Amino acid sequence: MKRVIPTQKVAAFNHSIDYLHSKSKQWISEIKFITVEQNFLKELLAEHVIGLCDSNNFTKAKLFLNGINHEKKLGDKLINSIKEHNINLAMLIEKVYLKKEDAIRANHEFLKLEVKNYIENFKYIKEQVFELILLIMKKEKQQKLLAK
Repeated sequence: MKRVIPTQKVAAFNHSIDYLHSKSKQWISEIKFITVEQNFLKELLAEHVIGLCDSNNFTKAKLFLNGINHEKKLGDKLINSIKEHNINLAMLIEKVYLKKEDAIRANHEFLKLEVKNYIENFKYIKEQVFELILLIMKKEKQQKLLAK
């Protein structure tokens, strides 16, 4: 006996894949925005490099710059992985990869965790850079006040 699938279930299935596709596009957007923030942080560190040279925080700043550069490379790789995933989702929407749905969904969950970790790592680096720059700015302000 042939099983009949109600049309509502098919629509819900497509909506679910569309939702995954939408989320993955959102991830790309977030990573691209983080790239802008990474460039800002690098400029911020470069602007205060003189203050860093006078302190023992120069080593910290170099580590943060290396961390930002490393995260930038990871972000680029992550974007490529997500774009590839989007292609698979599109094929699933077009009913081409129906047999691979479970693998594609598992990959989506993996990418979801990778994006979450990427964002959390960036937030940590950003927080550390801001704290360091704030410390340097305070020292610069004190030196200006003492010079008067």
